[in-house]
Amino acid sequence: MFQSQSIDLVTSRACLTGLSSSLSSALAYASDLADARITVTDDCGVIVLEGEAPTGSLARISEIASSIVGFRFCNLIRPT
Repeated sequence: MFQSQSIDLVTSRACLTGLSSSLSSALAYASDLADARITVTDDCGVIVLEGEAPTGSLARISEIASSIVGFRFCNLIRPT
């Protein structure tokens, strides 16, 4: 029983790492977010977005994040 749960935990962590990498790439290549400076990290199973971005692009950043990771993100981006 422990082995099954351990494997599920490792698989889940690997999946989150892949999702945070995908989200980071999506934000970096979004042409309308050229002025944004965002870092994407995984903190205990929640994807955390930190940095600065123009006020008008905050909704777009949240839209991109939710399309990739669903509700498992925390947006700590400061508007500039």
